[in-house]
Amino acid sequence: MAERFTADLIFILFVLIIAALLGFLIGYLLRKNKKIPCPQCPELEKEVSDLKQQLAALKAETRQQFFFDASKAREVFGFKISENDLKIVEGIGPKISDILVNRGINTWKALSEADPVIIKEYLLHDGGELYRIHMPDTWPYQAKLAYEGRWEELKALQDNLIGGKKA
Repeated sequence: MAERFTADLIFILFVLIIAALLGFLIGYLLRKNKKIPCPQCPELEKEVSDLKQQLAALKAETRQQFFFDASKAREVFGFKISENDLKIVEGIGPKISDILVNRGINTWKALSEADPVIIKEYLLHDGGELYRIHMPDTWPYQAKLAYEGRWEELKALQDNLIGGKKA
């Protein structure tokens, strides 16, 4: 009787394994050949389309409208200026430049769009109380002039500034 029980058990397990494999195969083929639309698909496709349009608009907006002319900058200032070097702004030195870059303000355009109050908070938070003396009020405007390549105006403005503050 034990032999009969063992043979029946093996047969049942074999049939179950075959049925499971057939079920898996049939399910795989059905899913492969028939796309079942999800109820959220139209909404998600619209969202993807909107995001693609926003990305295209941002790319168009961030295309550099102004071209950096190193020779013109050198002519006005008398020394070589690298593009997006924040230290060209009167009042910004290497340490402040590092603070701003670490906070994501790493281009003249980004600095020109930054709020002086926020810049001051960055200086105090990252640099400490020693940075309280710095006044970033003119920094965004200076950065805008640099970004737009208005070197003569920037030089004239900086001639009237001391440490980024109006003299």
